[in-house]
Amino acid sequence: MDSLPVLAALAIDAALPAGQFHRLRPRAAITALAPGDTDSPAGAALPRPEFGQEKSVFDGDFMIVAAGAVLLPSYEGANETSVLPAAAIAGRIGGIGISPRAAGLALDIVPERPDARAGLGVGPVLRLRMNRTARLKDPVVASLGKLRTVVEGGFNLGVTVKRVFNAHDQMSIGSDFRWDISGRGGGGVIAPSVSYLTPISRAQVVGMLASAEFADQRFARYNYEVTPAGSLASGLPVFTPKGGLKSINFGAFTARDLDGDLLNGGLSIGAGVMYTRLKGSAAATPLTSLRGKPSQWFAAAGIGFTF
Repeated sequence: MDSLPVLAALAIDAALPAGQFHRLRPRAAITALAPGDTDSPAGAALPRPEFGQEKSVFDGDFMIVAAGAVLLPSYEGANETSVLPAAAIAGRIGGIGISPRAAGLALDIVPERPDARAGLGVGPVLRLRMNRTARLKDPVVASLGKLRTVVEGGFNLGVTVKRVFNAHDQMSIGSDFRWDISGRGGGGVIAPSVSYLTPISRAQVVGMLASAEFADQRFARYNYEVTPAGSLASGLPVFTPKGGLKSINFGAFTARDLDGDLLNGGLSIGAGVMYTRLKGSAAATPLTSLRGKPSQWFAAAGIGFTF
């Protein structure tokens, strides 16, 4: 489901829809905490080691791979939920940043300045949209038939700012601009977001995010329309949707290194939750208003490996 930056809870990488994870510089944030001080609050006045005193897995190229499970509605606007396996990657290779998307990824091709307080991110994004492509639990919605998977492509633009509220936190603001490149009439989406990350110890980071999605007319008709033929098959009223605000989303997440030191990589665990409120035609369609609900909850948990 696209409302969840699908592995938001598997690790902090997937929770940042603006494609800025590799710019969040976990090393810069975590080395600000005194070595061995795993219980100190991130905002405390602690001795700050000079960069270079410690080696970090985040120096230069690095990768994070994560896998776990996600709880999500069986279709956008559904009452019923499903539990599905999920996986994601994030990192930086050859100066190119990699951030996950729901069934996809985004790249950042702008070189990073390690000592800069703010950094710009720009690059391509690709993802799959799979609304109503799997088996549907609601027989009325199922009678409308399945939708085909849509391939969305486009670009992301964002900025990351460090030391926003304390000496160690970081904020990412940006947006995806995506449209159907598979020729299936899936339309386009603009998805702005803001995410915040701060360490609470040398072993753990926490964060939160807020985002929205705006869909065009073609997107709305592909996903929410009930045609006269569909009305006859399902008993639902005919519905002609319009483009506009599709959803607003709020989430929180955390990740913790299993050996107590995020700087050295290795195994970590993550968990998170997201609330989505459908708006406009996404909420007004009979698929939501009569057979589902506009309030949607997502949750995920998993394990990741950084190297």
